[in-house]
Amino acid sequence: MKCLNCGNPINNNLTIREIFLFKEIIPNYMCNLCRQELAPLVGRNNCPRCMKPESEGICSDCRLWEQKFGIINCHQALFEYNRFIHSYFKLYKRYGDVLLARLFYQDIKNWSLKNHFDVVTYIPASPGHLQARGFDPVYELYTDIFELQQLLVKADADKPQAQKNRLERLETPQTFSALPTIEQIPKNQHILILDDIYTTGRTLMHAHDIFLSAGFKNISTFSLSR
Repeated sequence: MKCLNCGNPINNNLTIREIFLFKEIIPNYMCNLCRQELAPLVGRNNCPRCMKPESEGICSDCRLWEQKFGIINCHQALFEYNRFIHSYFKLYKRYGDVLLARLFYQDIKNWSLKNHFDVVTYIPASPGHLQARGFDPVYELYTDIFELQQLLVKADADKPQAQKNRLERLETPQTFSALPTIEQIPKNQHILILDDIYTTGRTLMHAHDIFLSAGFKNISTFSLSR
């Protein structure tokens, strides 16, 4: 097998445990050279609410969500946003290389096996982005791992989040609305909302607010990168 990112061979040697105990073999689509470019967040001094690296306690973003909106953030992420992640999303989202959706399959799958939720949904692409790309990047990133339910609709914004500075991101108005199927879900269910990148948290907090307003109390969020 070759790395989906760089094309180098991937060494998938099976362990004795995997061979003789019939342990599920989770495919790997990333070579060791590419993996060395990642900065995992686990085990670091992250914000306990959103995993922002080197935060020395609860970060200013999470304090803002609590003070201004009454939201106690409950977010997890796998990797710090760095040059490698930036290049990955540039190829995946901007240039539409949909095959790269599986690059982090092993990492996300391993996380999913350790964390369980009643309902898993995601941040959908707006109609404009969906038409321009031809696919929904967040959906494709997670669809082979989670049983996804589309519960949100996103309206086209004035300009993409990637083109906004921090203040513009924080002041982005609500762009989500709920689909009628959200009313069919019992309010005691644990909801997980998936996104690709967490920057200020504004997008996920808007999505969080839709579920909060609908009567849900147990809401968590997850992103590949923070």
